Amino acid sequence: MGRPAPAPKTGQAHPGRVNRLIPTFISLAVGVTLATADSLDRIANVFVEDGLKLRHLEFSITDTGLKTHVNKKLETRKDRFDDTPQLPDGRILLKPTGDPLGQAHSWDYNASRPGKYWVELVYSLPKGKSTAVPDISAYRIPTHLEATGATNRFRNVTLGKVFFVQPGKQKLGLQFRGGTANVRALILRPAPEGEPIGQALDRSIQLHSRDATIHGTKLQYETKPHKNTIGYWVNATDQVCWDFTVTNGGRFDVEIHQGCGKGQGGSLVAFEVAGQKLNFTVKDTGHFQNFVPRRVGTVRLAKGEHRFWIKPVKKARNAIMDVRRIRLIPTN
Repeated sequence: MGRPAPAPKTGQAHPGRVNRLIPTFISLAVGVTLATADSLDRIANVFVEDGLKLRHLEFSITDTGLKTHVNKKLETRKDRFDDTPQLPDGRILLKPTGDPLGQAHSWDYNASRPGKYWVELVYSLPKGKSTAVPDISAYRIPTHLEATGATNRFRNVTLGKVFFVQPGKQKLGLQFRGGTANVRALILRPAPEGEPIGQALDRSIQLHSRDATIHGTKLQYETKPHKNTIGYWVNATDQVCWDFTVTNGGRFDVEIHQGCGKGQGGSLVAFEVAGQKLNFTVKDTGHFQNFVPRRVGTVRLAKGEHRFWIKPVKKARNAIMDVRRIRLIPTN
């Protein structure tokens, strides 16, 4: 038999015991981090994707966790609060700055870009009725709120569409008339910059920059007449899309009118629509507003609603490109 290991001195842990404890401490630390990331307090909203649209679900926060109020099991998604209000895809999630049950709320927000947003209120109201009156970028149209049945049961309603004319400091206000709602979140979700898009009589479809929906923090629709483009594409995580309706389906050539500054070409982007993907390398056109039409490829589109995405794959230089419009041209 070997000699027993000497006992550690007073106040000194046994080396073997220290090694056994280290993984436990690490596990506990990781557990705390994960619990914080998945905390119920971070849940701002619950929804499902119904085709191209979001369908918001009523939900409750209980002692046992999150409960959604639907008759069937659905694959739900969640808007979660992060360390900063604006997420990389452009959503802005605001928590109440004071008492969630207050009659008036205000937020000071520093907008990273101009553009349009849907304003959504996630609230609860045990009984009675209330009226929400926003004061955001001159938008003040009231919305009537119905009771949710319990303080911990939340519902999402759209208050309207707002336009930040320029980036920078924005004052957002919200007041209630009648019953006081419990505010869980005020959500600003990227909205189309323009009008709904349909198909022309010649079966072509024009996806103009003025009708795009911007998903990002810097990318924006530049409204000046000599620009009239999607620009400031400096973040490779920023994306843009168009929702449109096809009434007469078939095969379509994809044509992009793109501009790119001298020495800034070479970025790789992907076009995605109806489960199809086309890769495209940006061409140097000498100036970001020197737009050149380029045929990229062909896609097949059935009758119905579609969403066309432009997603950067690799940024080559300082900025990706400017886009004035996409044309979908019937091949026959």
